[in-house]
Amino acid sequence: MMQVQILHKPFPGAPAYLAEMLHKDIKVGWGEPESDERAFEVLVVGRPSRELLHQSSSLQSLVIPFAGIPAETRELLLADFPSLPVYNLHHNAIATAEMAMALLFSVAKNLIPADRSLRNHDWRIRYAPNQNLILRGSSVLVLGYGAVGKEIANLCRAFDMEVHAVNRKGISSSIVSGVHLHTLDALDSLLSQTDILFIALPLTPQTEGLMDSDRLAKLHAQSLLINVARGAVVDEKALYDALNTRTIGGAGLDVWYSYPTDEASREHTPPANFAFHELENVVMSPHRGGGSRQNEYLRLQHLAELLNMLYAGESPSSRVDVLEGY
Repeated sequence: MMQVQILHKPFPGAPAYLAEMLHKDIKVGWGEPESDERAFEVLVVGRPSRELLHQSSSLQSLVIPFAGIPAETRELLLADFPSLPVYNLHHNAIATAEMAMALLFSVAKNLIPADRSLRNHDWRIRYAPNQNLILRGSSVLVLGYGAVGKEIANLCRAFDMEVHAVNRKGISSSIVSGVHLHTLDALDSLLSQTDILFIALPLTPQTEGLMDSDRLAKLHAQSLLINVARGAVVDEKALYDALNTRTIGGAGLDVWYSYPTDEASREHTPPANFAFHELENVVMSPHRGGGSRQNEYLRLQHLAELLNMLYAGESPSSRVDVLEGY
């Protein structure tokens, strides 16, 4: 028997849906456990308290039900639970990759300015010099080759783009499934050959500000940058300056530098300290790329697969290196 505690409350039908996919000897509790409950072996929550992690004397695994690890969770684990296995769910990888492609096409085809003009019954953009880019044959660099990065690479290859990716696995200058894999030390030389740069890295102390002004300057004047990872992987001022001066051609951004802190501030919180909204070569999305109508069902499917593997004593590939932060 394996007892699992999922901290958040379920949506209607979720317990039955999950139970159908689980081994019969996996039992699930939902919501806050009773104060005297000490039996759960697996805890599913993104930001556990120290007290909650100490509550079960049988705790064997922590499942963070999304990609990445929050900074406060990482600090808590490193300080008090350095040996506790931690796992991610990557149920939204396909949705995130599809959003990355939507942003790419929107920027490359200048859809937002065209849409805005035609809504005002203004056809002049049709007769102006056409700045749309053809993407077939472009050289793509996927920075971060995890679950999302691999989906992005697959979609780009379907459009006959040449795909390079930077990964952390120590594979250098290898071709796997049609993708040219490189280690991080090749990043600077790759950027000068890149038409489209996808950011799909987790935010860690090592990746924060990785794309700074020097690295952005290595891209060419028509290069496009698509960020579906975390805003702070790309230096905020450097990105704004590169876009404002057209040092790079454009950007599609689903992740940002400041977020609403409560429900009341959702209507009036600027996403950055610079006026990205004034730039015609930027497509802006409010960090919704990983969502979909199917999202919560996909989350449960991935959770069931992970829990069944843990029950069987297998080693899921989604284990997080807490020290590295992903």
